[in-house]
Amino acid sequence: MNIYIVRHGDAEPGMVGADKQRALTKEGIEILHRAAAGWKSLITNIDCIVSSPLVRALQTAEIIHQEFSVQSDIIIDQTVVSGNTSKILEIANVMRKQDILFCGHEPDCSRYLADMIANSGNNLNFKKGMIAKVSYNGKARIGAGYLDFIIPAKMFK
Repeated sequence: MNIYIVRHGDAEPGMVGADKQRALTKEGIEILHRAAAGWKSLITNIDCIVSSPLVRALQTAEIIHQEFSVQSDIIIDQTVVSGNTSKILEIANVMRKQDILFCGHEPDCSRYLADMIANSGNNLNFKKGMIAKVSYNGKARIGAGYLDFIIPAKMFK
């Protein structure tokens, strides 16, 4: 099983009480389209996408969905913003798909990646629009994943 973790692209500045509605900026959208097109050289398939319900993450998921011509609908799940890696891995294991992409936020993306590959509790600096691939031999478990790559979206500017 392969799990891809993507942090949403560059979004509008935060406004008091409106964080859930923040959308991607025009530049954020453009960078994500270029990045997703570039990721195709490393990623041959995405079976499904699970996204945070927040606007900027959902927009990011939609761009990836479009660029990769993902056949299944985007799954919108509040669990992606829980910060609970065990719940994310439970979702992945229940789905029984080979290539699953989770689209979320910080500090959750850093936490998920650290827990998946090392169970270390270390924080990483997961930039906007960044993608990481974690592969598993069999069932996905905390600390049992292998980091295959991590790529910042701005590499495709």
